[in-house]
Parts: sequence; C-alpha cells; structure tokens
Amino acid sequence: MDEIIAILEDDPGRIQAMEKRLKESFPNYSAIFFNNAPDIIAWLKKHLHECLLLSLDHDLGPSWERNGQLFDPGIGRDVVDYLITQLPQFPVILHTSNSDAEIGMEMALKGANWHCERVIPYHSLDAVDSWDWIDSGWADTLKRLIQYRAKNSSNCSEDRLKEKPQQRDPQTVPSSRMIIVLDDTPEAQTLISDRLGEVFPGWSCGFFKNSLELMAWVSRNTHQFNRLSRAKSIVILDNNKKRIDLMRHHLEQMFPDEYVLFFDNAPELLSWLKVHLHKCLLISLDYNLGPAWTRQEATFEPGNGREVVDYLATQPPLCPLIFHTSNKEAEIGMEMELIDTHWIFERVTASPDLKWIEKAWLPLVRLLLKPLDHTQISASDIPSTHARWELFNHFALTFNGYQSWESVEKCVEIGQRCAKDYQRKQILPESFQELRTALLIARNRWRRCNMEPDEEGMSYIQAIAQRLRDKVRAQHQE
Repeated sequence: MDEIIAILEDDPGRIQAMEKRLKESFPNYSAIFFNNAPDIIAWLKKHLHECLLLSLDHDLGPSWERNGQLFDPGIGRDVVDYLITQLPQFPVILHTSNSDAEIGMEMALKGANWHCERVIPYHSLDAVDSWDWIDSGWADTLKRLIQYRAKNSSNCSEDRLKEKPQQRDPQTVPSSRMIIVLDDTPEAQTLISDRLGEVFPGWSCGFFKNSLELMAWVSRNTHQFNRLSRAKSIVILDNNKKRIDLMRHHLEQMFPDEYVLFFDNAPELLSWLKVHLHKCLLISLDYNLGPAWTRQEATFEPGNGREVVDYLATQPPLCPLIFHTSNKEAEIGMEMELIDTHWIFERVTASPDLKWIEKAWLPLVRLLLKPLDHTQISASDIPSTHARWELFNHFALTFNGYQSWESVEKCVEIGQRCAKDYQRKQILPESFQELRTALLIARNRWRRCNMEPDEEGMSYIQAIAQRLRDKVRAQHQE
C-alpha cells in the first residue's frame, strides 16, 4: 500500500509550490492536500495507517460557502486535537507563521509523544518569491523525517498495535501532570478527554469506572506517589496565557525532570506555598493579575504578586526568586519588602512582544537552577576587572551558597566574615567555596538595596574575582 504525505494548507500559491517540490524531490510518494480541518480529520480517521508524514498550517482563513451553506474551515489545532487521541504513527511538520498557535500545537503533540518539528515561513505571503522556504527548510525537513522514519520502521504497524493497550491505558504510571477522572460513562470520558486536551495540552488523564478500581491503582502506585510528593517544583505566578504557554514550552525542554506549576492568582499560590514552600526550586512572580472575575457565582479577587512577597518575607529563604513584571514601581516595592531578608532575587522586565522570555527570563532561570561547580569554571567565565556590575551580579548567582553550606545562616556568616577580613587586613580566603561565598553575599548586599556597589564595594568584588581567576588558571595548569 502506498504511503501518503498529507498536507493541510489553504493558500493556492503555497500548494502549487509544495506540489512542485514534492514531484521533483519525492516522486515515489503520493501527496494529498486539504484546505480545511474537517476534511483532513475525516480522511485521517480512515487512512491514519497510510500516512507517511503530515504537514500542518494553522490559520485557514474565514468561513466560506459550501453546498449552499456557510462552511467553517477550522484551524490546524483541530487536527492536532484529533491526533493526540491516537497512537503516534508518523512525524508532523508545523509550517505556520502563527508562532503563538504553533507553541500550543507543538506542546500538545509532544505531550502525546508525537514527533513534530517546525518550519517557519520566512517571507511575506504577498512577495513574489515567498516560496523559498518551501524549497529549502520545508523540503529539507521533509526529507530528513522520511529518512528517519525509514530507519526506524520497526516501530510501526504490528509493533505499535502490540503496544496499544499499554500506551492507551492511562492507569499505568502516575504523572506529575495528570488529571484523575472518576466516571463510568464512555461518552463523558470522550467529551472530558477532548476538552482537557485543549485546556491542558501535554497532561495525561486517568479514567476510572469505579472507586474500587481507583483505590487499587493508587495502592499499586504508592511508591510512585511518594516519589512525586517529594519532588520539587518551578513555581510561576502569571495570568497571561501566551506567557504561560511559552514559559511551559521552554521549561519542559530545558528541565524535563522538574515539575512546573502555574498559578493565575495570589490566594491559591499562597495556600499552596504555606504547605509546599520547601518543595520550591524557584519562584517567578508577576505583579498585575488582572481584574476580579466570577468564580462559583461569586466575585473572586486574584490579588497581586506583592501579596506573595509579603508572605515570603516572613519565611526563611528556601529558593531563588524572579520578579517578571512590567510594573516598575510595583517591582521595586516587592524588592524593598525583602531588603531585611536573605532571599536571593533578580528581576526581568516583561514586555508585550514576549521576546524577554527567551532573551532574559529563561537565561536567568538556567543560571539559578544550573549552578557551576568549581571544577566547571574557566577563567573566561569570571568577569574581568573592569567588567560592568551586571556581569559580576550574574556570575555570583552561579553558586548556590545556601545549599553548599547546608545553612543560610552559615553562608551569610562566612560571607560577612570574609568582608570584614578584607576591609581590615586586605585578606581574602583561599578556598573556592569561601571565595564564591564572599562574592555571593557581597552581591546580595547591594542587590537587595537595588544599588550598584560604591567604589569600596566594587574594589572588594573585583579582588574576589581576580583571586578566583588566578585559582582557576592554577588549577588548569595542574
């Protein structure tokens, strides 16, 4: 039986360019084009096993007249919502310029173990030569995925059918992103599963017909639940869906073994923190959470990020904080609330275009959650004597001093002692651990005050950096 390349695309120019490229580069394969989601979904339901590869656009234009009636062409996400209810059988290309929609499609597919890749249409649709991306990026990706599938052909047909009971059984292994549903109605299961796939892409869903079945499953997986209960989480307060989708997408790629929790209001986050603060790896807070909304027929006030900071200021510092807000005055107020504490925090200025997430927020998260061991440091990692304060600030954060000394108090005590020794006798410690502790505590002192170091403070920080650089060079020579 011939394997078919299926494509969802509504632009005639793109379709023509794709057909030409397929005939030239992939003459041994059949291709079928659809300009709307309902038709391709209907085709997939009958021919899923014949599909070699699927390429999806997202935006399919407005409704049009068909057979004398108004016809809604849907969107590419409709096709993804169908695919995630099926076992993964072929790779998927997402060739859409709608980056926000693409993120949601990609997250949903990867959450259901489908292999997908993105190809970005990089020319204006009105340009004469707007199909260059089809001849280059799209065709190259198509070729690579087809070759990859050919090499791994042992995983199709019979093998997948054998795996089907295990793959589709939601009751096998508990997950950190799992929703449990107790309902014995097949129709309800289908409806709930479809809706949850839209609202919580990438989450698994466990359906149980009765309480005895659920209790037996919980009993069998007690060990796994215990492991999940001890796991730590990256916790984020934000109510913007586009931000949340993009943050989740990047965090799940960068920290696949960590749990990511999102809260869109302060009261619920506070309730969670009062029980689980010790489980936090990092907390990132927005300030503005929007107006009040209706919940359970009552007005619900989402609060703001300052309320969370007010609580954290009364607790011992157990993880780093990031303030990611566009409200400058509110952000300064949140920082000032922590001025008399030992919480380690940093800020990222949010902007509407979301570029700050990849350019500033994500690198800071990586910096805070992937500290550098002494043996991993090179001389080039350490800021030069005349570097700007920001570089010293960020380098200091590559050391988790509180964890290294297993005590916030001991870390602070050693850092303060090092500062006094230098102030009185121009003496610096010899060990990597104490030098990096001295730099971290000096950094915290100025950062909490929202100030750059004065001349004396900067001289001390530069001296620590120089001593570290000398030790690293000596270590590498050995």
